[in-house]
Amino acid sequence: MVVMPDNLVALLKDWHSVPVATVGPDGMPNVAAKSVMVRDPGTVVWGEFYFMQTYENLMRHPVASLCVWERTPPFTAYQVKGRVVIHRGDEVTAALDRSVWAGHPEEFAARVEGMAAVVLTVEEIYDQTPRLEAAGTRIA
Repeated sequence: MVVMPDNLVALLKDWHSVPVATVGPDGMPNVAAKSVMVRDPGTVVWGEFYFMQTYENLMRHPVASLCVWERTPPFTAYQVKGRVVIHRGDEVTAALDRSVWAGHPEEFAARVEGMAAVVLTVEEIYDQTPRLEAAGTRIA
């Protein structure tokens, strides 16, 4: 497991939703916004409410990538990659904090009961800061 730096953890906690990329059965990328939370410095968790393309992709190929960035200059940015484990109807799913879906309209509250918890174990971290000497550099 790779440990995320404090700045990355803070960014993930600050953002409500981040883009999460998965791989489709035909190799095409899929990106969807996910409401994430940091479980610990090496683990990111989100709830799957819809069980559509992202969920299907993760069931076939359990890897994902997400990115997050600062909203003001100097725009430090990160890409996180890792393997995922999907939980349904267990203690991991039950413990998924309601903050993951906070901000969604009230009708989404009913989906929490049947949702899945996606647990991403961080395996790689890349600097995505927009400057030539940093962008794309693996930092962990």
